Amino acid sequence: MDSIIYKVIFKAIQYMENKNLTLNFKNLGFKKPIIVPSRFLQELKILSEKSENILIFQNIEEVITVGNINSNVNYNYYLIILFTLKSGKDKYGYLIGNVKNLGDITIGIWPFNREVSELTPEIIIENYNNIINNPSDYSKICLISQ
Repeated sequence: MDSIIYKVIFKAIQYMENKNLTLNFKNLGFKKPIIVPSRFLQELKILSEKSENILIFQNIEEVITVGNINSNVNYNYYLIILFTLKSGKDKYGYLIGNVKNLGDITIGIWPFNREVSELTPEIIIENYNNIINNPSDYSKICLISQ
């Protein structure tokens, strides 16, 4: 399977106008879509009102897909969830795309050099549930939207 990369371009802030702020996500490539639990985004928004460690903001300007794309899936919008574990300071992230009739699905992982083989759909869903059920396990949780 040819690798697909999602290059996320963020909106520049005024004093950094000439800087291209980007983050690259590696395509998961699972045959069955990993649907983000429907309660995840709403509960994360509620938690962000109570915690300074949970940030939610808009800053995705564009997502460019690079590689051999054999799918004609169109995404309505994208979201990124980034999180840092307190134990060990490990940082991870997921790129989420919204598809009509499916909802929000996980399509990419960060860091870019992370092995997809380390993940299963069950582990990814468990990560989403853990973020909501145990937010104190994370030093920072960030949801970025378009």
